[in-house]
Amino acid sequence: MALRGVLYGGREAFTKRLDNAILICLPAIGTLAFPIWLTQGAFGWIEISAFMIGYAVIGLGITVGLHRHFTHRSFEANRILRFCLAAAAAMACQGSLPRWIADHRRHHALSDVTGDPHSPWVDGRGRSLSGLGGFFHAHFGWMFDDATTDMSVFGADLKDDRLVMFFGSTHWLWFGLNFAVPWLYGFLLGGASHAMGCLLFAGCFRTFLFHHATWSVNSVCHLTGKVRFRQKNRSRNNYLVAILTFGEGCHNNHHRFPRSAFHGLGPGEPDMSGALVRLLERLGLVSEVIRPSTHGVR
Repeated sequence: MALRGVLYGGREAFTKRLDNAILICLPAIGTLAFPIWLTQGAFGWIEISAFMIGYAVIGLGITVGLHRHFTHRSFEANRILRFCLAAAAAMACQGSLPRWIADHRRHHALSDVTGDPHSPWVDGRGRSLSGLGGFFHAHFGWMFDDATTDMSVFGADLKDDRLVMFFGSTHWLWFGLNFAVPWLYGFLLGGASHAMGCLLFAGCFRTFLFHHATWSVNSVCHLTGKVRFRQKNRSRNNYLVAILTFGEGCHNNHHRFPRSAFHGLGPGEPDMSGALVRLLERLGLVSEVIRPSTHGVR
């Protein structure tokens, strides 16, 4: 089955599976180890503060940086801010930045039809899905199938973005820093015991939790929630997911206005990432911010 923009099998598929196995399993192992360590280790404000800071950093790195800026070009930013956003996104342990961008663009181009990388309604080969099988495929199963995104179709422009390519080639370095930074934070503030607590709770569990929050946009937000705009795809606004992902759960809105820097379009639609973009715009740190048309929202 030939489909423009989608590749099947080969080295790309093997690398995808191996990378995702490492990115997913290591934080999960640390998460399982945390309750065991908790029975004999110290736990308090150091671990909690490290968790909250880290969750905000990687969360906004993905939502504001990797998704809205680098993937959809929803706003322009200066070099320093772009570097900070890319670094925060790379530390979220969601793989190579160029690959993430290309996969997401493919999702928009082929939403809920053959070729969508992570739909709960159709798999990478175009076979129909439903129920728990569809949920698990969209949530994380797609990361282990044999379909990959053709970078020449959905990421051709990225080769000219030196910053994105730099973070793509060094993504394992940032994967390590994601765990080294909370360990160092705990060590400096509380010694070796708190360092281990921060590594497991504010490193592994925090990454594990945000993984599932992000994956819920692919699975939950194409299965259940509010349909504000009728579209060919089955995207939904799920406000619990939106809270956990700083606004990404307003997914039906996003599919209607994919280049908009704002996903929450009305009262009661959480979008902390959009609020941050507004703040950065007022501070003069971002420009050319794209907004949905008022007529379109109505």
